[in-house]
Amino acid sequence: MGTLLQDLRFGLRQLGRNPGFALIAILTLALAIGANTAIFTVANDFLFRPLPFSNSDRVVMVKCAQRRLAQSGQATEGGWADQPSFKYWRDHNQVFQAMAAWAGEGEQSNLTGPEGPERVRAKQVTEGFFRVLGVTPILGRTFSAAEDQPGGNRVAVISHALWQTRFGSDRDIPGKKLFLNGESYEVIGVLPTNFRFSTAPEDVWVPLQANLAVGAGGYYLHALGLLKPGVGLPQAQADMETLAAQLAKIFPQEWNSDQYVTVESLRYRYDKELRPSLLVLLGFAGLVLLIACANLANLLLARAAGRQQEIAIRRALGAGRWRIVRQMLIESGLLGLAGGAVGVLFATYGVEVLYVLLPSAWSPLTRGGIDAPVLLFSLAVSLLTVLLFGMAPALRASGFDLNETLKQGPREARSAAGAQSYRGVLVAGEVALAAILLTGAGLLAKSFVRISTVALGFQPESVLAVALHRTGQHMEHFYDPLLQRISALPQVRAAGIINFAPLTGGGWGQDITIGGRPPRARGDLIWAAHRQATPGYFRAMGIPLLRGRAFEESDWWSDNAIISEAMAKQYWPGEDPIGKHFGVNCADSPCLWRTVVGVVGDVKELGPAAEPAIAMYFMEIGKEMTLAVRATEDPTRLVADIRQIVHSLDPNQPIGDVRTMQSMAAESVAPQRLTMLVSMLFAALALVLAMVGLYGVISYSVAQRTHEFGVRMALGAERSDILKLVVGQGSRLILMGVGMGILGALALTRFVSSLLYGVKPTDPLTFLGVTLLLIAVALLASYIPARRATKVDPLVALRYE
Repeated sequence: MGTLLQDLRFGLRQLGRNPGFALIAILTLALAIGANTAIFTVANDFLFRPLPFSNSDRVVMVKCAQRRLAQSGQATEGGWADQPSFKYWRDHNQVFQAMAAWAGEGEQSNLTGPEGPERVRAKQVTEGFFRVLGVTPILGRTFSAAEDQPGGNRVAVISHALWQTRFGSDRDIPGKKLFLNGESYEVIGVLPTNFRFSTAPEDVWVPLQANLAVGAGGYYLHALGLLKPGVGLPQAQADMETLAAQLAKIFPQEWNSDQYVTVESLRYRYDKELRPSLLVLLGFAGLVLLIACANLANLLLARAAGRQQEIAIRRALGAGRWRIVRQMLIESGLLGLAGGAVGVLFATYGVEVLYVLLPSAWSPLTRGGIDAPVLLFSLAVSLLTVLLFGMAPALRASGFDLNETLKQGPREARSAAGAQSYRGVLVAGEVALAAILLTGAGLLAKSFVRISTVALGFQPESVLAVALHRTGQHMEHFYDPLLQRISALPQVRAAGIINFAPLTGGGWGQDITIGGRPPRARGDLIWAAHRQATPGYFRAMGIPLLRGRAFEESDWWSDNAIISEAMAKQYWPGEDPIGKHFGVNCADSPCLWRTVVGVVGDVKELGPAAEPAIAMYFMEIGKEMTLAVRATEDPTRLVADIRQIVHSLDPNQPIGDVRTMQSMAAESVAPQRLTMLVSMLFAALALVLAMVGLYGVISYSVAQRTHEFGVRMALGAERSDILKLVVGQGSRLILMGVGMGILGALALTRFVSSLLYGVKPTDPLTFLGVTLLLIAVALLASYIPARRATKVDPLVALRYE
């Protein structure tokens, strides 16, 4: 311990004598470690941090979908289940301790009372939902089995936030009433403060009260299961596949005959969108760390070469080789720990920047920040960097011939170290890693440009979307005057209503039957999205009418329909669909036949990377609607007028989420934007570090060869010959590094292929651009010390030694 403390004090004195070197080394490490820590912090929040309920590690989602829809691209993954399927799973499974379900994704509802109307998010769940999650209310209780049956008492559990803001943290709240969508509910419980189930947190929870005993039902349930202790996902998947096969025999409807079931971790619900991007960014941050380590190894090799006389004397006085190695590693460790500490400071700001790049809809359920796991990660990274950049220089500095070094002068000793070729290999490695990062960033940037310029099928500029919820009979009697008064505003171009606005992720579809076609084969599903719209909606959104006519006032609740171009091409290829007939839900109920009166342009409702929706529009009104208003200028200026008009028509009618379609369009590519911006930042940092390393190697070589250059120039060499000699040395390193980097990029860019849109992982223009950029910047880094070499005075150089 005494010698260790002695080495620590000596290491601190050595770094204090070279503050410039220490500052550069610590800053280089801080940037690399800070980048890794910031990315890991965000990844930890999304991918690894426990969810805010105690059973999160054992809760899974059970999802079902139809193979034909998945194969045709109309359904990309499993989702909603129907009532009899959920009941059968719950009653006959062998792998779950309990099962529960919820309906939809959280319905926007109207909360009214003496405090005034308020828009809240309500979710319907079955009895046992909170038990599956392991959530216990802080006040009251959750739902009983009797309350979950049709006709059961109307009861509600509220969130901690609503309890505080709406009810003033009243501890006597159990038993009191709240009015949701005009109906009275008894509050029976308050949930814990940290409980969240969705990124857009729910305010009110009510019993689903679905009749699960019926033989058929709508597909609107999301199922949860709590795995029994010791049961894994593979066993649960096998059990649910067995139940799906049994269901196909019990309920032989077309939908069930083609159904398949998947079981996946509940965490996947929250991280599936960002997981690929975060994993790629973690890989990019790791490459930056390797480049920083190579750069510091180069610096330490150059520094060790200047300390050979000192090290030789210490060894001559009795210090063993491993004592020297330990001393060098301690100095490296001091740099690593200092760089890690500053890196954590950088990361605290970097994390906030990353979350600014992500909209609130992409926020994790819990944010831990720079906590103990993150600090342990930073410490581990710091110690790893010490080994990566410190071990090789330490071994090399302690391994030279003692007698030869003591017989040589200081400058001869530095030359005798023979580290120049090793430093050149390190620089070539830095260039190779920079090439991989630049190629990945280039591909992601090109992909982002492509996906950002995709035509969505509507014009989001100057459009405001306002969520509304209304119940009751003849709701058009509210929406008709609402649209008339809003359309009369001087700054409004058009206004309309739709049940599910594009890019909101909502919607539902129906099985359809094409009129005049032969009966379908069993399991042959024909599907289209069901949209309820008013005449002004298409004008407000800028969706073009391609054929036929738009809706008219006489079309309210009629059999007339407008369809998307994708639906026309899919089900009437090469035909004029105007006047054609199709039936809705003919398999499970009496057919409701519709007549096509118009065709509108396709809309990419799920985002620019998705296929256009096969959609049918009806002039109807539902409970959940979105008001779309196209303005002549900034649409947010209309919010106050819209709120006043709604209040004048119904004082108990609140408005919900108010957003511009332009912001929603930008949000739809948020993961791609985050990945592109951060990867470009890492690539720029890698390029700077690699070029600094190259500049350092060439500069050190020029300093070491001053005598040689003087001799060459004294023997008649021109300055251009010296320039070519030095630039040639740098060019060899550049070409070697770029070659290795391009080969590495060809092998590794396949890992980012899932993040690319409209760009191949082997895009030749990107590879060519990266190659030319690296060569140009690297030649500049070589040219500066090469010019210095051409200015050597032969007379001074010959006296150099």
